[in-house]
Amino acid sequence: MQLNGYFHSRKTCSTDEFTASIFKLKLPNKYSVRVTLAFGILFTCFFNSNFSFAQTTDELLKIQESKLEEQQLELDKILKEIEDLKLKKLKTQLQNYIPKDQNRYEIITHSGMILSYNEEHEQPNWVMHIIPKDVITGTVNRTNNFRIDPKVSTGSAETSDYWDSGYDRGHMAPSADFRWSRKALSESYYYSNISPQTPQLNRRVWSSLETQIREWVIEYGDLLIITGPVLREDLSKIPQGSNRVSIPELHYKIVVDLKHKTPKAVAFIFENTKDVQYNLKESLVTIDSIEALTGIDFFPNIADAEKFESTSNLSDWKTSSTLISEAPAFKYDLENVPAKQASYFIGADCNICGEAVATRYNVKTKSAITYINFDQHYPNSPFTAVIFGKDRINFTYDPEVYLKGKMICVRGKVQLYRGKPQIVATHEKQFTIYQHQTK
Repeated sequence: MQLNGYFHSRKTCSTDEFTASIFKLKLPNKYSVRVTLAFGILFTCFFNSNFSFAQTTDELLKIQESKLEEQQLELDKILKEIEDLKLKKLKTQLQNYIPKDQNRYEIITHSGMILSYNEEHEQPNWVMHIIPKDVITGTVNRTNNFRIDPKVSTGSAETSDYWDSGYDRGHMAPSADFRWSRKALSESYYYSNISPQTPQLNRRVWSSLETQIREWVIEYGDLLIITGPVLREDLSKIPQGSNRVSIPELHYKIVVDLKHKTPKAVAFIFENTKDVQYNLKESLVTIDSIEALTGIDFFPNIADAEKFESTSNLSDWKTSSTLISEAPAFKYDLENVPAKQASYFIGADCNICGEAVATRYNVKTKSAITYINFDQHYPNSPFTAVIFGKDRINFTYDPEVYLKGKMICVRGKVQLYRGKPQIVATHEKQFTIYQHQTK
């Protein structure tokens, strides 16, 4: 009997075929053999039928998943084209409102902003951008990719100019205003858009003002924003770094709604101090007053601009009941926290950076702890990285030897131990060597 060939040649079979097959086979005249073969043929038919069905279903799934992937790629392409067109439109609009300065400074144009760069002070004189209503639904997160602006011909400031200076890298055009465009948001981290601000101004007061303006966008639609520091010759400088960035005493922000026949505007100036408070009424100024301080003519191409430059009234600006603050939050930069500020980040997962001025491997203790003291020697060190003896197996080097004297960062959760902030490191991957060392 050639049963193997029979079974393997059959993929599916009907009940009639199954019945006929039993009687057509020339089998020994024994009941048990007939029954055994009958069930064998039935099982083969059933198994092959179901296998064929499952195989067909899998193929259909793959076909549909492939179609979905193609459609998603096409959708992404369309969304990218829409974003590029919106950026092109905004850039064209911005070209109509470029301010005029009594001095000639380099004008830099990016996807979502235009700025005037001041080489002497290594920061912008002004940065101009438009906040569209797309900011309400935008979900692009901040990148923290602070970097040199390749478009500044003389070279912009860089990370080492701000490192451990006590000043935040304050965005003039905030990254959150570009949360609808990945490209524009990324470009907001160029140092040409950055000015030194105290932590109190940048993280609280300035951030609150930026949030308020985005809430006005909900109510009024697209708004034109001009932001900058008040620069003059005798400003103090950040001491380290090769560029010697000036430290402004004042920062201004101008908000204009240009959609109506008679534009309306509001402007603010805040002091760049540690004790600055958020008070819009007390910080309210006219555009004329900012022009007098900076020597910049902000709207030279708008007829009758003096009508809105000479007034600034908060009552003209009401807040929408829908708050932009309810959208996904933008957090403070946790990637490069100076060691001296570590105490402000207890409980946060972040990257603490500083100089490993002193190290000690206490091999005689039960826990065999390794201490990495940042910036100052014990007990004055503002922050310490701790490695327990049981975790040294996860290091390919002796941390107390290799890390000592280097500018380093350690990533982890900041804990408070005996009144001092620390991070417990369990693996060498938590440490990185900071590339921008101060001289």
